[in-house]
Amino acid sequence: MIIIRLIEKLILLPVWIILVLLSLCIKLTVNLYGFVKGIFSFLLILLIIGTIVCYQDWIQVAVLLCIEIAAFLILFFGCFIEVAVDMLRGRVADRLLSW
Repeated sequence: MIIIRLIEKLILLPVWIILVLLSLCIKLTVNLYGFVKGIFSFLLILLIIGTIVCYQDWIQVAVLLCIEIAAFLILFFGCFIEVAVDMLRGRVADRLLSW
């Protein structure tokens, strides 16, 4: 039984290393996208306000709101994937450290 657990740990170690690197890349991407989305959302809200005040064209406002919702959904699913990979990495680490 001890030999099987050692083999399992030898197999899980490269998996854990890959998950750590993947997690770092995903965190970097999500944080960078979150920063850019903040600036983009600010400019988009200014466009929405300007469109309402100057043109009163509700179709353009609806299109801008759809763009904002799409940007939010991309960030939401990126965060979801980040949390899922972190949970998987934690489970693999727990399995590696257990006897």
